[in-house]
Amino acid sequence: MNDLKYKLLLTLAHKDAIRTRVPFLFKHMMVASQRRTLQVAKSLKDKPTIEVAFLLTIPGMWKLDYLFRLMQQNPKYHPYVVIYPYSQYKGFSHDEVWKTIKRTEDFIKERGFEYIIPYDSERKKWLDIKKTNKPDIVFFTTPYRDVLPQYYIYNFKDCLTCYVPYAFNAINFYDTLYHIPSVNLFGFYFAETKIHQQYVRQYGRNGGTRAYAPGYPGTEVYLHSDYVSHDVWKPQPVTKKRIIWAPHHTIGDSFNTSTFLENCQLMLQLAEKYKDTVQFAFKPHQLLRFKLIDLWGEERTTQYYNQWASMDNTQLEEAGYIDLFIHSDALIHDCGSFTTEYLFLNKPVMYLQKEDNIDDKFNTYGIKAYQQHYHGRNASDIERFVENVVIKGEDTMKDQRRQFFNEYLAPVDGMLPSQYIMNVLESAINGEL
Repeated sequence: MNDLKYKLLLTLAHKDAIRTRVPFLFKHMMVASQRRTLQVAKSLKDKPTIEVAFLLTIPGMWKLDYLFRLMQQNPKYHPYVVIYPYSQYKGFSHDEVWKTIKRTEDFIKERGFEYIIPYDSERKKWLDIKKTNKPDIVFFTTPYRDVLPQYYIYNFKDCLTCYVPYAFNAINFYDTLYHIPSVNLFGFYFAETKIHQQYVRQYGRNGGTRAYAPGYPGTEVYLHSDYVSHDVWKPQPVTKKRIIWAPHHTIGDSFNTSTFLENCQLMLQLAEKYKDTVQFAFKPHQLLRFKLIDLWGEERTTQYYNQWASMDNTQLEEAGYIDLFIHSDALIHDCGSFTTEYLFLNKPVMYLQKEDNIDDKFNTYGIKAYQQHYHGRNASDIERFVENVVIKGEDTMKDQRRQFFNEYLAPVDGMLPSQYIMNVLESAINGEL
């Protein structure tokens, strides 16, 4: 689908032709939203049970385990996950959309979280949870318009709306990430670091009203000493080094950092070459499969994915990745969020560069995180990383990564992100903000 048709579909679906493009009208929307946020919060103080909906499309966007559990433990809150389709207007395969919904359902079910899939199979219609479930607080995991209108910010103006970024932002697409309507209409924006909080204030249209910097809930698991991980790697006859390859999905997009097409055969060749000493896990972005079906066709895409799933020393991972990360030895990737997330483990990591000026695509924070990586520009770079850094253990950046963590990623004042977010909500509900 061409960009013009896609944008037209979004505009028609969300009735966005005027309200977000006329400065006066959008400013009025922002002011009204800011005023309602605290009014709605205060109205919840005496409510016996506060209904909290966590909106989710794909497993990789879920970063809120600990926040969800904190709410489960508090009798005042009734949290549940709402699973619905993403990329609704891009014309992706209907079957693949439903497979993704099923993967998301399995992912949430594994966690034991209450969830709903608000789809009426008889009428073949996605329902409006504002009418069926009447949530008081809504947590968004994606800020983009490419969802059905009933799951976008415009539909929840009478709810307390919150946003936790689905990725630890490292790229310099300031307008795309901070200028869009939803970011400026969310009641609370919980940024990854104080640097990101400043981005919201500087590049947003509402001046960063009620933008907080609790830290990133998606990496909180690495800071919990009581977390019990599970080894999800395929059993091997002998101990081998474990390397994750995580390619991004941005093939042909304006922000095209994906090196998948350049490296897809090479990575299989490396898996075969080092089969006696290395395990490889293929961890693609969930949207990569959609893109490849459009580009390659379903048969070739399925064959490629199955190849990773079937080799003795390789595996395919399409849902969560926390335990995969914890029990790994290294990561090779070209993703934005993983540029930071893997640094919490202080293990060697390589960023695959599509072009020499890749640092021009990072924001000021992202450049700092990118500098903690080994950089792969070609097949020789990648193989040297596998051979020397991972297999031989010649990791010369370990101390540098530790220093970066202490300066930018360690918890502020000892408080973990989810508890910080809960404190903000409680303060708002009690009229203390």
